[in-house]
Amino acid sequence: MIAWDKKYEMGIAELDYEHKKLFQIAERILERIRTRDNETFMRMFIVQEGLNYLQGYFSRHAKREEEYMRENGYEGYELHKMQHDDFEKIQLEKYRKIVKSGTCSKEDAWDFVCSGIGWLLEHITTADMAIVGKGVYTPRVKTDINTETLEREANLLLTSTLNSQAHAKIVSTNYAGESFGKTICQKIIYEKNGRQITAIAGVERSFLLDFAKTLYGEKTEDEMDLVLATLETFGARFWITLSRQLTGDTEKIDVKDNSFLIRARIPEELKNMKPTTSVLFTSDKGKFFVACDSDQLFLPREKESVY
Repeated sequence: MIAWDKKYEMGIAELDYEHKKLFQIAERILERIRTRDNETFMRMFIVQEGLNYLQGYFSRHAKREEEYMRENGYEGYELHKMQHDDFEKIQLEKYRKIVKSGTCSKEDAWDFVCSGIGWLLEHITTADMAIVGKGVYTPRVKTDINTETLEREANLLLTSTLNSQAHAKIVSTNYAGESFGKTICQKIIYEKNGRQITAIAGVERSFLLDFAKTLYGEKTEDEMDLVLATLETFGARFWITLSRQLTGDTEKIDVKDNSFLIRARIPEELKNMKPTTSVLFTSDKGKFFVACDSDQLFLPREKESVY
């Protein structure tokens, strides 16, 4: 089951109903894939039918949400609309190409629903909540990004997306890939202003499972493929949101590639990347890190600050 929770409610009846409906669509697609993913024809049918229904429903929902923002003079309208457009033109376009190709693997079918869930969850808990003053997604320029600022913004975002306090605290501003237990790591390639940006991030497995249980229930550990597929998209969007919180940047950032890394490769990957930012956090839920090779995503380090 994909658990809808009151913490996802904006307090606008029509939009809350539509968000809940999107979760229900994702759940129906997920249940079909669970039971029929070994059948080649059914995989393609599920993705094709699911795509047709999802893109139509999402398009109508996005227009209503954008109309609400315009009517209420919401200053974050342009950035929010850009995210809607990206979902349709980038996220859904990937699956349109799969349908056109006539070939749909198990991985494609699972990725279709789980990446959609990851995007939807991050978007509702940050950008959508900000419309009604409940979120933290309010870009503003930071002139001094020090340890205290980064911890505060990371905790605000974690509270918004997890609906619980994590009490994250920085333990290293020069993380080089040291082991901190069982970790799920991913490498994300972003593009901004025609420039490529690489980010490597990782989260302790216990932290990930705790988060996943709030969405998929207690049996989450038995379905790690489902959890990882959701994390892949959610994680890529999470770091963009934190970046915007820190820098106030509203320019377009595209996710060009996103893949998981073997934990043992992290020290070598970080060494080769030569990051401008590499920060390790501890929290009540577990440890996590993020490293980036460009001041286009996070600001560069300075002598007396985190960056």
